[in-house]
Amino acid sequence: MAKEIYCHTIPARILHWINAANIGLLTTSGMYIRDPEVFALFANMDIARKTHFIAMYLIIYGILIRIYYSWVSRDYRELMFRPRDFREFPALFRYYLFIRKEPPESGKYNAGQKLLYNAWAVLVFLQAVTGFGLYFPDGLAAFVRMFGGPVVIRQLHFAITWVFIVSVALHVYLSFIGGWMVIKSMITGYLPEGVYMQPVADETERGNIGDF
Repeated sequence: MAKEIYCHTIPARILHWINAANIGLLTTSGMYIRDPEVFALFANMDIARKTHFIAMYLIIYGILIRIYYSWVSRDYRELMFRPRDFREFPALFRYYLFIRKEPPESGKYNAGQKLLYNAWAVLVFLQAVTGFGLYFPDGLAAFVRMFGGPVVIRQLHFAITWVFIVSVALHVYLSFIGGWMVIKSMITGYLPEGVYMQPVADETERGNIGDF
């Protein structure tokens, strides 16, 4: 049996699934709020609005906690996207297009994953500020005008929602390309030795820092 490496700590896995659930709730409830006849996903508008706001606060807290945990566990070194990571994309594209058999050598996360995770944190912030602008158009009138008015903010909010939908779908698809062992690792925390997405050496040694 292949040796297994501890890759994802308990807090990282819990936050992953909590944030994933909240993105799903935000997306479905937001679609209903925008057009309840086309996206008949909730019983009524009151439930959809309450779900949307609860999920919004939870994902903001979830992202902030994940950033804090990244600093404490020091896995921010593997999560942060850096300009040099662009060099990995040609080989990464060939792998995902089945032209290349093996993924390019990388750390725990490849360049595409790091770019996506970093972008999600920024997009959550943008969704929060545009969402507050839509909910408090009078109290945040100056902010709303700065963005071009409520119509512009509404369209921006909706556009970012679709960025989330497409990018999450891509994330799920690429996870399946990585194989069941990659998906299972976000449940068990372990990957077979030699599989990409291995943590850096000192993170492996300190991997249990966040397991409480």
